[in-house]
Amino acid sequence: MIVIVISLVFLLTSFVLVMINNGSSNEIKNILDGLLIVLMSLILFKLILQSFVVTFASVKAYKGEYYRYPFTIRVLR
Repeated sequence: MIVIVISLVFLLTSFVLVMINNGSSNEIKNILDGLLIVLMSLILFKLILQSFVVTFASVKAYKGEYYRYPFTIRVLR
């Protein structure tokens, strides 16, 4: 959710800067391509991190050890 909000802020800021400078459609395309590359790399990083964490947790569970997932919001105690 945070990544989506940040990317929307970048997108709107980029559009405003391009429109203020009377940018052409080629500049807008370059900005959108750059944002797409950044978002795709963040998604790829998240998938790799998630697969590592799940594999590590399954090995711990197989050994009977307790494991808490990182970056988890603990609502119930």
